[in-house]
Amino acid sequence: MLGEMKGQIMQPAASKMGGMDAKFAILIAYFGSVVLGFVSGAQYASWVIPLIVFFIDKENKFIAFHAMQAFIMAIVATIIYIILGIITFATVTSVVYNPYAWGVGFGAAMAMIAIAAVVGVIILIFSILAAIKGYKYEIYELPLFGKIAENIVFKTKG
Repeated sequence: MLGEMKGQIMQPAASKMGGMDAKFAILIAYFGSVVLGFVSGAQYASWVIPLIVFFIDKENKFIAFHAMQAFIMAIVATIIYIILGIITFATVTSVVYNPYAWGVGFGAAMAMIAIAAVVGVIILIFSILAAIKGYKYEIYELPLFGKIAENIVFKTKG
Protein backbone atom coordinates (compact mmCIF):
# COMPACT_ATOMS: atom_id res chain seq x y z
CA MET A 1 0.00 0.00 0.00
CA LEU A 2 1.06 3.57 -0.59
CA GLY A 3 0.91 4.42 3.11
CA GLU A 4 3.71 1.94 3.73
CA MET A 5 5.71 3.35 0.82
CA LYS A 6 5.11 7.07 1.46
CA GLY A 7 8.18 8.95 2.58
CA GLN A 8 10.48 6.02 1.83
CA ILE A 9 13.26 5.95 -0.68
CA MET A 10 12.53 3.10 -3.08
CA GLN A 11 15.22 0.80 -4.38
CA PRO A 12 16.33 1.33 -7.99
CA ALA A 13 14.41 -0.95 -10.32
CA ALA A 14 14.27 -1.61 -14.01
CA SER A 15 11.33 -0.63 -16.16
CA LYS A 16 9.90 -2.94 -18.79
CA MET A 17 10.44 -0.14 -21.31
CA GLY A 18 13.72 -1.35 -22.74
CA GLY A 19 15.16 -2.16 -19.31
CA MET A 20 15.69 1.52 -18.48
CA ASP A 21 15.81 2.62 -14.87
CA ALA A 22 12.46 3.28 -13.17
CA LYS A 23 13.30 6.94 -12.61
CA PHE A 24 13.52 7.51 -16.37
CA ALA A 25 10.14 5.83 -16.94
CA ILE A 26 8.68 8.25 -14.37
CA LEU A 27 10.29 11.22 -16.14
CA ILE A 28 8.79 10.04 -19.43
CA ALA A 29 5.32 9.81 -17.83
CA TYR A 30 5.38 13.31 -16.34
CA PHE A 31 7.31 15.25 -18.96
CA GLY A 32 5.84 13.45 -21.96
CA SER A 33 2.47 14.62 -20.76
CA VAL A 34 3.69 18.16 -20.08
CA VAL A 35 5.36 18.53 -23.48
CA LEU A 36 2.21 17.40 -25.29
CA GLY A 37 0.17 19.68 -23.02
CA PHE A 38 1.96 22.74 -24.38
CA VAL A 39 1.61 21.75 -28.05
CA SER A 40 -1.43 23.37 -29.58
CA GLY A 41 -4.00 20.71 -30.43
CA ALA A 42 -1.94 17.93 -28.83
CA GLN A 43 -2.88 19.01 -25.31
CA TYR A 44 -6.07 16.97 -25.72
CA ALA A 45 -3.93 13.82 -26.01
CA SER A 46 -1.42 14.62 -23.25
CA TRP A 47 -2.82 11.76 -21.18
CA VAL A 48 -1.67 9.11 -23.67
CA ILE A 49 2.01 8.95 -22.67
CA PRO A 50 1.47 8.40 -18.92
CA LEU A 51 -1.22 5.81 -19.71
CA ILE A 52 1.21 3.89 -21.92
CA VAL A 53 3.87 3.99 -19.18
CA PHE A 54 1.26 2.77 -16.68
CA PHE A 55 0.21 -0.22 -18.77
CA ILE A 56 3.78 -1.20 -19.60
CA ASP A 57 4.94 -1.03 -15.97
CA LYS A 58 1.79 -1.73 -13.96
CA GLU A 59 3.48 -4.54 -11.99
CA ASN A 60 6.03 -2.09 -10.61
CA LYS A 61 3.82 -0.17 -8.15
CA PHE A 62 6.34 2.66 -7.85
CA ILE A 63 6.31 3.42 -11.58
CA ALA A 64 2.59 2.65 -11.89
CA PHE A 65 1.70 5.10 -9.11
CA HIS A 66 3.66 7.97 -10.64
CA ALA A 67 2.38 7.18 -14.16
CA MET A 68 -1.23 7.03 -12.94
CA GLN A 69 -0.80 10.31 -11.07
CA ALA A 70 0.54 11.94 -14.27
CA PHE A 71 -2.35 10.40 -16.24
CA ILE A 72 -5.02 11.73 -13.87
CA MET A 73 -3.42 15.17 -13.86
CA ALA A 74 -3.40 15.18 -17.68
CA ILE A 75 -7.04 14.03 -17.87
CA VAL A 76 -8.14 16.81 -15.51
CA ALA A 77 -6.16 19.37 -17.53
CA THR A 78 -7.69 18.05 -20.77
CA ILE A 79 -11.22 18.37 -19.38
CA ILE A 80 -10.47 21.94 -18.26
CA TYR A 81 -9.04 22.79 -21.70
CA ILE A 82 -12.13 21.38 -23.42
CA ILE A 83 -14.48 23.38 -21.18
CA LEU A 84 -12.45 26.56 -21.70
CA GLY A 85 -12.40 25.92 -25.45
CA ILE A 86 -16.18 25.56 -25.56
CA ILE A 87 -16.65 28.76 -23.57
CA THR A 88 -14.20 30.60 -25.82
CA PHE A 89 -15.94 29.32 -28.94
CA ALA A 90 -19.36 30.31 -27.60
CA THR A 91 -18.27 33.83 -26.66
CA VAL A 92 -16.47 34.46 -29.93
CA THR A 93 -19.32 33.14 -32.08
CA SER A 94 -21.84 35.20 -30.11
CA VAL A 95 -20.12 38.29 -31.51
CA VAL A 96 -21.19 37.21 -35.00
CA TYR A 97 -24.84 37.46 -34.00
CA ASN A 98 -24.45 40.56 -31.85
CA PRO A 99 -21.75 42.91 -33.13
CA TYR A 100 -22.28 45.20 -30.14
CA ALA A 101 -20.96 42.43 -27.86
CA TRP A 102 -17.55 42.43 -29.53
CA GLY A 103 -15.73 43.79 -26.48
CA VAL A 104 -17.37 41.32 -24.12
CA GLY A 105 -16.68 38.39 -26.47
CA PHE A 106 -13.06 39.39 -26.92
CA GLY A 107 -12.59 39.94 -23.19
CA ALA A 108 -14.12 36.58 -22.33
CA ALA A 109 -11.94 34.82 -24.90
CA MET A 110 -8.81 36.47 -23.49
CA ALA A 111 -9.87 35.46 -19.96
CA MET A 112 -10.28 31.83 -21.06
CA ILE A 113 -6.85 31.85 -22.70
CA ALA A 114 -5.33 33.29 -19.51
CA ILE A 115 -7.03 30.62 -17.38
CA ALA A 116 -5.74 27.91 -19.74
CA ALA A 117 -2.22 29.30 -19.38
CA VAL A 118 -2.49 29.30 -15.58
CA VAL A 119 -3.72 25.69 -15.64
CA GLY A 120 -0.76 24.79 -17.84
CA VAL A 121 1.71 26.41 -15.45
CA ILE A 122 0.14 24.68 -12.42
CA ILE A 123 0.36 21.31 -14.18
CA LEU A 124 3.97 22.07 -15.10
CA ILE A 125 4.88 22.90 -11.49
CA PHE A 126 3.15 19.77 -10.14
CA SER A 127 4.84 17.64 -12.80
CA ILE A 128 8.30 19.04 -12.04
CA LEU A 129 7.82 18.53 -8.31
CA ALA A 130 6.55 14.95 -8.68
CA ALA A 131 9.18 14.08 -11.31
CA ILE A 132 12.00 15.27 -9.05
CA LYS A 133 10.64 13.14 -6.21
CA GLY A 134 10.23 10.15 -8.54
CA TYR A 135 13.73 10.63 -9.91
CA LYS A 136 15.01 10.40 -6.33
CA TYR A 137 12.99 7.15 -5.90
CA GLU A 138 10.53 8.81 -3.54
CA ILE A 139 6.80 8.35 -3.43
CA TYR A 140 5.16 11.76 -3.62
CA GLU A 141 1.41 12.13 -3.49
CA LEU A 142 0.18 15.23 -5.31
CA PRO A 143 -2.79 17.07 -3.82
CA LEU A 144 -6.10 15.88 -5.32
CA PHE A 145 -4.48 13.45 -7.78
CA GLY A 146 -2.43 11.25 -5.44
CA LYS A 147 -5.32 9.64 -3.57
CA ILE A 148 -7.09 8.73 -6.80
CA ALA A 149 -3.89 7.25 -8.23
CA GLU A 150 -3.35 5.29 -5.03
CA ASN A 151 -6.87 3.85 -5.18
CA ILE A 152 -6.37 2.77 -8.78
CA VAL A 153 -2.86 1.33 -8.45
CA PHE A 154 -3.30 -0.35 -5.08
CA LYS A 155 -7.03 -1.00 -5.48
CA THR A 156 -7.85 0.23 -1.99
CA LYS A 157 -11.25 1.28 -0.73
CA GLY A 158 -12.04 4.66 0.74
